[in-house]
Amino acid sequence: MLVVTLVAIMLSLANWQWNRYHQRVAFNDTLIERVDTPTQPLSDVLAKYPVASDAEWRSVLVTGLYLQDHDIQIVNVSQGGRPGFDPVTPLQLSDGRLILVNRGFIPLGGIVQQAPTGPVTLHGRLRVSSAKRLGAISDASTGVLTEIQRIDITRLAQQMPAPLVNVYVEMQSSSPADDASLSRIAEPAFDNGPHLSYVGQWILFSLCTIGGWFAIVRREMKLNKHLSLGV
Repeated sequence: MLVVTLVAIMLSLANWQWNRYHQRVAFNDTLIERVDTPTQPLSDVLAKYPVASDAEWRSVLVTGLYLQDHDIQIVNVSQGGRPGFDPVTPLQLSDGRLILVNRGFIPLGGIVQQAPTGPVTLHGRLRVSSAKRLGAISDASTGVLTEIQRIDITRLAQQMPAPLVNVYVEMQSSSPADDASLSRIAEPAFDNGPHLSYVGQWILFSLCTIGGWFAIVRREMKLNKHLSLGV
């Protein structure tokens, strides 16, 4: 019974990794398609793709005014092997709505300057709210947040003076230029990950378990046969 349970668990894990592989392949196909699309004004993209997940990863041009007194920092992030934080500032659009802008990455110990004043035009990539992963730290559900673990647009909308757009921007360039100490957010990875190798490992483990069980049963049968013959 134990062997059957172990094999069932291992095959379930293999199937899970197989599904994860196909999810990653589908994600990469979507990523490649959207990253390669021409840059468009934010208003055009939002009108064409009102659902956030359909707009994600598309390149946009955004014009507006930064709200200097509503800065937030995404903490506990790393980039290029260095720990640090991402400064996030809301940008007010011509229709009065706000869009959160992840302005880049600052290594731990660095100090970021305020966002540019006056009208700003950004080139960036749209992203959706970040989901909390299992075991990750949660942000407070109430109060004004100045440090966050991830961008949760619904949560951050509670502390903004105007409605938020349902996506945010990872800035790639700014006119006028932003703080020179900011590094661009790293480009997304296009690889399919290690999921296929994990599928093979779990199947191999299950086969080894079955083989070990047969070896033990065969040894016991031989032993019982020798005992019954008095050998």
